[in-house]
Amino acid sequence: MLALTWYEQIAEGTRFALGVFGVAAAVRAARTRTLPPRLRQAWGAVAACFAVLVVTVPLPMVLGGSRWDDVTHVLFVGALLIALQRFPLAVGDRRGRLKAAIDALTVMAGGSVVLWYTTIGPQLRDSGSIPLTDVLFPLGDLALLYSAARALLRGAEESAQRPLRLLTAATFILFTGDALHGRLTAMPESWQYVWWIAADALLAAAAVAQTRPRVGRAPRRTVAAGRYLPFTAVAVAHLLMLAQAWQDGSFHPWGGLALGSAALSVLVLYRQTLVQRESDERALTDGLTGLGNRSMFRQVSYRTLARGTRTGILVIDMNGFKEINDTLGHKVGDRVLAEFAGVLRRSVPASAIPARLGGDEFAVVLPDIHRPEEAYEAAGRLAAALGPVVVDGHLITLAASIGVAVTDAGRLTHDEIVHRADLAMYKAKSLGPQTRWAIWQESLEPSSADLPLAA
Repeated sequence: MLALTWYEQIAEGTRFALGVFGVAAAVRAARTRTLPPRLRQAWGAVAACFAVLVVTVPLPMVLGGSRWDDVTHVLFVGALLIALQRFPLAVGDRRGRLKAAIDALTVMAGGSVVLWYTTIGPQLRDSGSIPLTDVLFPLGDLALLYSAARALLRGAEESAQRPLRLLTAATFILFTGDALHGRLTAMPESWQYVWWIAADALLAAAAVAQTRPRVGRAPRRTVAAGRYLPFTAVAVAHLLMLAQAWQDGSFHPWGGLALGSAALSVLVLYRQTLVQRESDERALTDGLTGLGNRSMFRQVSYRTLARGTRTGILVIDMNGFKEINDTLGHKVGDRVLAEFAGVLRRSVPASAIPARLGGDEFAVVLPDIHRPEEAYEAAGRLAAALGPVVVDGHLITLAASIGVAVTDAGRLTHDEIVHRADLAMYKAKSLGPQTRWAIWQESLEPSSADLPLAA
């Protein structure tokens, strides 16, 4: 039977308690019927991680030896790897998925530099070879690092973003602990327990977060949390090269080369960041008016409705715009649209997000309003601000039909509330060519008698 020191007894007892709690939390998440099947399978794999953890504590004490620790560690890492692979990630186009994979490979390459510095390199230096069993641990850690980075960069749907962040954070801590401990170095074992316990606690917190959806503030986009991961990996690799050059006292040539390589990497990565930011803004911005485009409108609306607070939507259609285009030309028409967008931007509250949906259609998302009257007041201010303007020497009257719809927490989807605002907008347009605004009412919904009969 294996004798344990006092800190090992405390650490193993803590890990055992976290394992029992984690099994219960992960099983509960895996049995939640409202979750997608792949997500439930992922939490089943996390439950297997904690089951391995529960067995890990008493097994070496009863059977003795450290080889059982190695076996259970491999099983734990394998189950966590399955969980990350089964976790349903956000749907994206082929280019976006490829970019996330390349960034994850960059992170893995940085991790391989860390493992070479802390684990593989020292072992080769001291013994000249590495046993196959010792190679499995770095390879498993690198696979975990790639899967966690890919998941964090791709992101998940709103309901699973916070659990995914906690799950990937646990993976990064586990990797960091293994790298710093090295398994092949003489670092005190008590530090390894600190990293393991932190990773176990984050895994348990992720399972709890999955079964307890947050109400209130919307979760941040997961991809934002991992945007700088590739840059961090490159920075860590260069810092290790500089540290080794400093330790060896050989700044010529390796220290200078490492500094120059670091400077080049910083400049290239910073330029890539600027290009990516410009590309992201262009994808969500209307080029003519500077407002958000339809994609931005949908994205903000989905995120706002997911917060579980009251939300208002304005759908706006300009009146008489076709006549302006036909009589004065498209150049003047474009300037009229830009003028209208300026009035819209100045009229809505600072927290609102105005957007151009296309043509002469506009919309506004009013997030986190306390009372429905705030949406009505926003429509009224816009209506009062519209009027005659001079565009290229022509006096043009800006007029629009505005539809207003408001939903309480968790009642309507994006499509449903936009449909209601559309109906209200058509009601306002039926009142004449002047600027009007209308509120959605049940009576605006078409009855079955109004629908055409199918042949």
